[in-house]
Amino acid sequence: MVTKYIIMCGGNYSTYWKTPRQLAKVNGEVLAERTIRLLKENGIKDISISTNYDEFDYLGIPILKHNNSYRTEGKEVLGYWCDAFYPTNVPTCYIFGDVYFSDEAIKTIVNTETNDIEFFGSAPPFANNYPKNHVEPFALKVADTEHLKKAIQKTKKYEDENKFWRKPIMWELWTVIKNAPLQKTAGKYTADYIAINDYTSDIDREQDINKLENILKGGNEMVKVQCILDYNDLQLKRLVKVGEELEVTKDRAEVLVNKELVKVVEVIPEPEKEPEVEEASEPVEEKKVEKKPTTKKARKNK
Repeated sequence: MVTKYIIMCGGNYSTYWKTPRQLAKVNGEVLAERTIRLLKENGIKDISISTNYDEFDYLGIPILKHNNSYRTEGKEVLGYWCDAFYPTNVPTCYIFGDVYFSDEAIKTIVNTETNDIEFFGSAPPFANNYPKNHVEPFALKVADTEHLKKAIQKTKKYEDENKFWRKPIMWELWTVIKNAPLQKTAGKYTADYIAINDYTSDIDREQDINKLENILKGGNEMVKVQCILDYNDLQLKRLVKVGEELEVTKDRAEVLVNKELVKVVEVIPEPEKEPEVEEASEPVEEKKVEKKPTTKKARKNK
């Protein structure tokens, strides 16, 4: 049984952030603080943070530091992404620290049992309140720690041999863990995983915060679009043909319009709320009150 949870907060993203993005606020709550709170509310007591930053010390939970070589320098990516996993022989669930989790997402991760390894992430068809148009990884639950260690070494070996279409990250590691065919292009994931499809999403840049907060406030309105160029829709998992009309979120419509795949036909108005009807109250009998005549006393001049 996996009872140890490590929140991964070690990535170096100085290009976009002045401080670790796991400390960014969404809806007034710091990402790392929210994840800790949700884990505790679901009965998890053994919680740590894996990072080489000092900014997380204030959280009051154990800080795990190790040699993580993965970093970015401008547009160049150095080291192995797989080094982000804190090495341990104890069954552990690794939670990605830059993710804004829903209550239900954390419950799904905590309540999923495994004797091997389970992976959690978003998957098409995406929920209407999901702020992105591509898949994102959320957590890796590891009961068999030796399996993970071997998969990490194998992934590094494949990377050195240029067997991946890009520098491998979570999706490539999961493919190796499941011993599935290596993907050759973007979006072709060959290994099944546990899908979490709601507003749960990672934060890459500051504009992601604005999108997510807008959704959480109920502002992700729907738009009707018309296809102007045949394309494979990752959300619908099928070919969308010219002339076909779809109802999508406003954020999704912006992405498709920018790619010159659709045009906006109309903004779908929100359904009108039914007026609240006040419950009839029992009639109150009016009592007649006799008014007594009032007289003003004349002021006496002293």
